[in-house]
Amino acid sequence: MKGEKTKMKTIQTEIKLYEYEELSKDAKDKAFAEHEDFLRWHPAEYEEEDEAGNIITKYDNMDEWIEEEIKEHVEESIRINEYLFFENGEMAHITHFVGEHEKAGTTEFYFNGKTYII
Repeated sequence: MKGEKTKMKTIQTEIKLYEYEELSKDAKDKAFAEHEDFLRWHPAEYEEEDEAGNIITKYDNMDEWIEEEIKEHVEESIRINEYLFFENGEMAHITHFVGEHEKAGTTEFYFNGKTYII
């Protein structure tokens, strides 16, 4: 109505983030599928030496792997990167700072335009 002011409401909430192993089967399937897709679009790069001694750059080709190798690779990538997920399996936007970075040892969670230290 004209002339009325809207009053802001502050609501405290709790956001639960889960490790991959804590997810339900459906959520785990979603997280796995999304990360597998990411790894297929961004394959790991490595170098090998050919018979002539030349260094050749190669990329992981998951299309050549058996199902168990893919499962192992995707789940290991999730674990070593310490990804966190929402209950439905959607990956939370987090950053782990390591090495010489000024924030080394901290983890930040980005949600709705705000950054939270977790």
